[in-house]
Parts: sequence; structure tokens; C-alpha cells
Amino acid sequence: MVAQISGEEYKNIFNCSPAAILVINTDAPIYTILDVNDAYLNATNTNRDELVGRGVFAAFPANPTDEESKNIERTIFSFEQAITAKKPHTMSNYRYDIPVRGTSEFEERYWTTTNNPILDENGNVKYFIHSPANVTELYKLGEREKAGIEALKAQRQQLHSIFMQAPVGIAIFRGPDYIVDLINPPLCEIYAKTVEEMLGKPVFEVLIHAKGIGFEEILDNVRLTGTPFKGEGYPAPIVRNGKLETVFFNFVYEPFREIDGTISGVIAVAIEVTEQVNAKKQIEEAEERARLAIDAVGLGIFDLDLTTGQMITSKTFANIFGFENPVPRTEYVKVFHPDDLELRAKAHAGAGDAGHLFYEARVIWPDKTIHWVRIEGKVYYDEASKPLRILGTLLDFTEQKKIKEALAENEELLRNITTAAPTGLWMSNEQAAITYVNQTWVDWTGRAYAEHLGEGWLNSIVPEDQEKASNAFINDLTNRDLYEVEFRIKYSDGTTHWCVANGSPQYNADGIFTGYIGACVDITEQKHLQQQKDDFIGIASHELKTPVTSIKAYTQVLERMLKKKGETKEADMIGRMDVQINRLSSLIGDLLDVTKINSGRLQFNDVAFDFNKHVKELIEDLKPTAEKHTLVENFSPTGLVYGDKERIGQVITNLVTNAIKYSPKADKIIINISLENNEVMLCVQDFGIGIDGANLHKVFEQFYRVSGDMQHTFPGLGLGLYISSEIIKREGGRIWVNSIVGEGSTFCFALPLWNK
Repeated sequence: MVAQISGEEYKNIFNCSPAAILVINTDAPIYTILDVNDAYLNATNTNRDELVGRGVFAAFPANPTDEESKNIERTIFSFEQAITAKKPHTMSNYRYDIPVRGTSEFEERYWTTTNNPILDENGNVKYFIHSPANVTELYKLGEREKAGIEALKAQRQQLHSIFMQAPVGIAIFRGPDYIVDLINPPLCEIYAKTVEEMLGKPVFEVLIHAKGIGFEEILDNVRLTGTPFKGEGYPAPIVRNGKLETVFFNFVYEPFREIDGTISGVIAVAIEVTEQVNAKKQIEEAEERARLAIDAVGLGIFDLDLTTGQMITSKTFANIFGFENPVPRTEYVKVFHPDDLELRAKAHAGAGDAGHLFYEARVIWPDKTIHWVRIEGKVYYDEASKPLRILGTLLDFTEQKKIKEALAENEELLRNITTAAPTGLWMSNEQAAITYVNQTWVDWTGRAYAEHLGEGWLNSIVPEDQEKASNAFINDLTNRDLYEVEFRIKYSDGTTHWCVANGSPQYNADGIFTGYIGACVDITEQKHLQQQKDDFIGIASHELKTPVTSIKAYTQVLERMLKKKGETKEADMIGRMDVQINRLSSLIGDLLDVTKINSGRLQFNDVAFDFNKHVKELIEDLKPTAEKHTLVENFSPTGLVYGDKERIGQVITNLVTNAIKYSPKADKIIINISLENNEVMLCVQDFGIGIDGANLHKVFEQFYRVSGDMQHTFPGLGLGLYISSEIIKREGGRIWVNSIVGEGSTFCFALPLWNK
């Protein structure tokens, strides 16, 4: 016997159904609500008294800000279809916003709805059941996914366009046979091939003369190990105009990685440097000719290593000292006249500071004859300005006439060398007036020699860089420092080139400053390569950002689904994955910030804000992440700071999280805020591993990380402090660090107090 279900039980089933149900009368156009279940009330944030007995559209009016979806018209159409056809009618993924009770606002919603007519005994529709399912999250997720796919397609097309328009040669070689998957016109021009001749073919089948000379092994190593390779001045045989030539390249091979990280090929970036290599060979030949000329006129040459004390000399040098062949340095010292040894020692002791060595002394030959010698040399330094070596000459000026003639010939030879040099050479006097430029500089600028003398050289520099170049020169000359500055000049053909100028202070025999001797090198190609690197990082970061954002969205949806199903262990694993995605997003954000900084596109939205209050809020947010550390707040009253609140907060967060990361065995971090000399100063002190003093000047450089055994202990790209430094400098502040290895570090920055 089948059990009967009472009307009250049916009512309970109706109210307890997980599907949202609304029972609606057919009294168009009112469509009175006859009944509603609990699931519908929960889905629309309403209660029964607000709905039962009211018209559908009176209870759920249209969102006045939504003029495109036509939700009421579409709903009425579905009602009419169900009533007229006496069959269920379904609408999928349509928008119908829900009023937020008690306000004039609406909550955006998307639904998939079925209107199911209920017939009486005569077959007429007496009412119908309206059953909506909330698909808002799934709809929006689908829209974001479609937008992400379109953005990725656009970015890939943009990347392809950039490759094809790049001023340097770029190609992608795929697979173990290195099939040419992409190649741009500049590289085809270098190879003397067309794009059609290269695409889709193994590169060494097209460039047959480059096969079997080592390039295959280099490509294999990059593809199989993922280790990039950089080649400078590499020779390669290329057929041009039917003739086999040896061409020289600077190139970089980078592994080409798919989205999943696997290496499927190699990216090649190359520029031809045949002219530069040939010019270098010409200079070396000129140097050899100069050496032969120097020997011919009786000049001795020496190379003194200041680190080891060892000295290499020419045979002429030994002959001038009375020896037949070169001997150790100690033997040369023994033949100096005893009365001149102190003079010699003083000259060597002061050479490091003066930048040059010069003295005249007597030497006693084995036959007891005395000869006067003049020793001159230039001091060369390492990057830390430590003297490394002295290169110089020795002259027996006992026979003055012969020596003067030799010097005249040597001066002419040196003049010819400077004229042929590929770098711009210059000299100035002690008043900062230019007294000489070589022909290379004249050819670059297309201006007459006389127009560069005095301060005229500045007119060859683009107006935006003139003040920087002039001020740096005056400042370095005043302090007798080495001069170094970058600026742009206009070439005679109208193109703009980047140059770096260097100069060394010069002194006479009495130690009196006489001016500068320097060089100017065209670094346009290096600038272009740096820009290409920044562009590549920026493009790669944007390429990564879109899929990472999509992965994060899927992860969050999946985590909620698992939690809803009660699968807490799996949900926890997804949550951990979400944390790692956040770390990856942060790294991508750092790369994007760096490219914006290098291109001058980092945006700042400056406002006046309470500095102490902002720092306190940031620390409260960071406390949950510092489980093993106590964040000690030592704040003095300050005031308002005018700057980008979010960017400055980025700096503070970076300093505190770094302090936590690099002090794993400590238990506290101290944050000090003080007001000094109308500046707000913040210092973050940790008690961690510290930084070697020799590396303190590097911590704010791009990609600097802890080196040695600690390198892999602390993850990261080494960009945070560089970004922080650039933000503080652009906000008119300063940033610095004090540290002792094994005791900890204190990172500080100062910003001007806002007094308006």
C-alpha cells in the first residue's frame, strides 16, 4: 500500500526544497505572487510578507541604472511563453538585479530561470511555478575567462609585433633541430637571407657554413640546462652577395620556456659588431707600431704591478740601466745613485694619490759612468679606486737632442693614434675650459674643432642634458675627482646617441693640478640592449599576470566549493596553493614596478596624510604574519607627510617583512619614528644576519640578493629594496642602511614634513 502525503506535508516539502520556487498567478500584467519557499527568500534577501500578494514587478522593480539587459521585458516574454504554450520555458544567464532592502541600491545578479505552468482539470493554466537559479558567480567567472583569453591573444600579438620591429636581430629556434619558429628582419639582414628562406627550417640547414663550428653545442647546452649564454665578438662565416665572409657578433642565447616551464627551444638576440672588432684590431696594430716606434727612439717601457711588486720591462729599459737584458726590479733599484733613493721613494709613495709617477734620477752603470734618467708613468685603478698598476716609460736624457727628436716623433704618432681612435678624446685646463678634442668627436657632432673649445662642447649635447653634464664636471673639477657622466649628443646625421664621458685629473711635476684628460664612448647600443631587457621583463610580466589572475580566481572558487562540500583537507591544500599564487603575483608586481621605474612610468598620487597613523595601521596588518616576532612601536609625534600613501606604505611593508625574513632566530623587530630637521624619519631595526660592509652600497641595486651560503635560504628576486629606494627618491626623500654581520641591520628613510 502506497503511503499518502498530506497537504501539510507537501507544504513542508515545498518550503524545504533547496531549489528557489515562486508560485505566480496568471493575472497579467500584475502576476501576483501566490506563494514562495524559503530557498527563494534566501536567494533574494527578502521575507514572505514582502512578497505574497504583491505583483512580481512591484516586488522586484527594474534597476534604473541597468538600461541594456531589458530584464522585465524578457521576464514577461518568458511568462507569456509558458502560459500560451502551456509548456515550461527557460531563460539562461540573464541579468535581473535584486534591490538591497532599505536602500535605493541594487545588487547585480544573473539567473537561469524556468517558468513551469500548472494546469487545472480542464487543461487551462491556473498558475505557474517560477524557479530561478543564481548563476552570478559562474557567469562573471566565464566573462573574466573570456576577457583574459582575448587579452592574452592581444598581448601575444603585441609581443610578436615588438619582436618583428625590434632594432636588433631576434629569433626563436625550437626543438633539438632548432627549427626557425620566428625571425625578424634585422636578423635576416645579418644572415643575408629572407624571412621565407628561414622560417620553418632547421637553422643550420640554411646557414650551412655555420654548422660544425661550435654553435650547435652552445644551443644544446642552453636548451638542455636552461643556462643562458652570452657571446661577445664571436666570428661566424656568412655568405653575402655570393661571397663567404667572416662576420663578428655579440649575441645572447636564452632558453625559451612554455607556460608550464618546460624548455622547448632557444631565443637568440644578436647584433653585428664586425666594424667594432675590426676597429679594435686596428687599434692593437697601432699600439704595436707605437711600441716599435718607442723602442726605435730609445724609450724603455715598464709595467709595474702594485699588488705583487713585480715589474715587466723592455730590453731598452734594461739597457738604459746598464743591463744587457731585463732583470728583477730589485736589481734596478741597486744601481740608483744613493743620494737619489729617497727622491725615488717619495715619487712612488705619492703616485697613487697623484694619478701619475714622475721623477728624474741618476743611475750608475757597471763602468761607473753616471746617466740621468727620466721615469714617467700613469697609475691605473680598480673600481674601488685602489691603485693596481703603473704603465710608463724610461728615458736616458743624457743626450738631450736625441731625446727631443724622439719625443717629437712620439708626439706625432700619439696624435695620429688619437685621431684614429673610435672614442672621443678631450683635455681641459684647470679652469674647466676644454683645450682639445680629437677628430672622432668632431666627426660625431659635425661641428668645427674651434666650436668645441672653452664651453662650446656643451652645445653638442641635447639641451635637456647640458646642465647635468656641466654641473657634474664643475663639481668633480672642484673636488679633483674622477669625472663620469652620461648624456645624449646630436650626431651630424641628425640621430641622437647616448655617450658616457670619463676624465682623470692631471698634475704637473710639482703636484699642481693642470686639468683633465678624458674620453667619451658611444654607449647607444648598450642603452638599446638595456631597454630591450626592460621591455622583455615588462612583456613577460604582463604575459604572466593574466594567467596567474585566472588561476587565482579558479583556486578561490575551487576552495569555496570544497569547503561547501565539507572536504576541509582538500580545501586547505587549495588555500596553501592560493598563498603561493599570491607570492607569485607579488614577484610579478615587483617586475612590473621595475619596468615602470626604468621607463619613468611609475605613477604617484600624492596627498597629505598622518604618517604615524598610516604606519600603525600597516603594522597591525603585518602582525598576523610575524608569529615569531614582536613588532615594537617606538613612535614620536610627527605630523603630516605629502606623498603617495600607498607607495610609501609599500616601502614600509617591504622593510618590515625583510626584517622578519632576515632575522629568523630573533624575537623582535623595532620600528622607530622621529622628527629631525623638519624630516619625518622611520627606521626598522632587526637582530638578524646583518650585511657585510663591503656589500652595503649594493643593497639598493636591482636584483641584489644575499650571496654565498645564504643565497638560497632567503627567497626573492632582489627587487624590493631597489623599488623602495626609487619610491623614496621620487618622493623627495632619502634612504640608507647600517648593518653589522651577525648583529642585525637598520634600514631607514626620511621624508620632508608637510608644513602647509
